Amino acid sequence: MVQPTLMIYGDRDTVQRSENLTKFVPNAEVVNLDCGHWIQQEKPEETNQAILRWLEEQNDAE
Repeated sequence: MVQPTLMIYGDRDTVQRSENLTKFVPNAEVVNLDCGHWIQQEKPEETNQAILRWLEEQNDAE
């Protein structure tokens, strides 16, 4: 996948992170939040801020 991609991980998620993410998704930006697996429910404001910031950066890059 070559499209710009945002991956948000929860630092306390029990699902193992992909160590090879950037090999398959070279344009991935990774954000970590202090939460478990359900990032949208556990940290809704922080999740929205991360997404909106990333979208703004993508728009500025055009």
